[in-house]
Amino acid sequence: MIKKTYQMMIISPTDKIRAYIYRLFKKPYLVAAIFGYLSVLAMVLIYLNMPAKYSSEMDLVLPGTGTSSNVKLNEVGEVVSQTSAPYGSSSFNPRVNYKEMLTSRSVLERAALIMGISVREFATPVIKLTEQTSIISIKIRGRTAKEANGKANALYQSLQQELDRLRADEVLRRDVSIKAVLTQYQNKLNLARGNIVDFQQNSFVVASIQLEQMVIALSDLNEKHMLVSSELEQIDSYIRKLSLNLGVSPSLAGQVFKLQTDAQFSSYLTELDNSLGELTTYSSRWGNNHPKVVAAQQRVNLVNSHLKQRSMQMIGIHVSESFNTLDLKKQNNRAQLFADLIDSSAIKEGKQAMLANIEQSIAFVRDKLKIYSREVAELERLEHDFNMAEAIYTSAAARLEASKADIFASYPVIQQLTVASFPQESSSPKTAIALAAGFIGIIFITLFLVAIWQRHNLTNLLLNKS
Repeated sequence: MIKKTYQMMIISPTDKIRAYIYRLFKKPYLVAAIFGYLSVLAMVLIYLNMPAKYSSEMDLVLPGTGTSSNVKLNEVGEVVSQTSAPYGSSSFNPRVNYKEMLTSRSVLERAALIMGISVREFATPVIKLTEQTSIISIKIRGRTAKEANGKANALYQSLQQELDRLRADEVLRRDVSIKAVLTQYQNKLNLARGNIVDFQQNSFVVASIQLEQMVIALSDLNEKHMLVSSELEQIDSYIRKLSLNLGVSPSLAGQVFKLQTDAQFSSYLTELDNSLGELTTYSSRWGNNHPKVVAAQQRVNLVNSHLKQRSMQMIGIHVSESFNTLDLKKQNNRAQLFADLIDSSAIKEGKQAMLANIEQSIAFVRDKLKIYSREVAELERLEHDFNMAEAIYTSAAARLEASKADIFASYPVIQQLTVASFPQESSSPKTAIALAAGFIGIIFITLFLVAIWQRHNLTNLLLNKS
């Protein structure tokens, strides 16, 4: 039987370390966790060992209302100096402009110059705009509390200087532009005055009141036309009804009256009445063939023939047979109706003539009104141009002084709501923030590694559930 022999080895500390490292790398998730934790710890230590920073805070506020002033010059015009509210327009917010100015290069350079440091050392402040307010919150850091407070005050001073420079530049440019066009306004004023004089010399209208008088005259004529038309309609309706009842037209009724006033026609009517009386008497005594009855009938026929011939001579051949024997002298009521018909017809003709004259007058006034309207419109345009030129000229000179007072229109007043704070303790680094961030980092790394380590089990679990 062969016995195995084993050689005894002595393990050095280096071998122990090497073996420990070998066993350790056989567990990659543990290695990743250790490196992750060490990285979080390193970042926390680096943050805690950073130089202390102090933050000074300051709040600025803009006014909420505008101001205005009016200067009225009798019979000349009005000069208005008005500073609108900064928030009068939805498309313009001065807080946004001021925020950009606070971080602009010129403001930061001036603030750094006041502090006696470089722009890089001054750093950019943190600007916060509070919604629904006119407040601008500023936060700026420094290496010491005194430096942070000085930076905030220097930034505010630099902003005010920049605003003063911009306002002065705006007023200067505005004054230069107004003075440049003042001479042009004077020339336009003289030209507008000359245009009015030339127009008045070559037109029918010299004042706008002439058009008003013409309109009043036309209105009176229209009212009179309506009144006469209404009366004419009433008379015409009366004539139509009366003509229908009498069975004659107004012209025919006049002819009947003309016939009734003829002496020869009246004698024939008298003869007809006598002949009809004799015929009636003879017919009651004897028969129709009796010589006296026949003679009386012949006289009646002869008188009727004479009446018809006379009426045809007087009023024409188209005359109703009933008018040949009509005697209005014995019919007073009917005669009155005939008279009313003739009178109404005469009144109608008079109203028609009056209406025609009114219509001619209306046409004349309307034609004249068209001319007056064009000329008055032109005169009013010239007067409007003159008034505008005069107002512009007179206000331009006054605006030179008024505009100097209106220096806050484009750049509203900004004030300190709270003075720059003097920090009592550093704003960074914060131990609580460092610990919280480290704790969150450790939890995140742990959850991440556990999820990777157990990914197969998690996948199977999800598949089984689905």
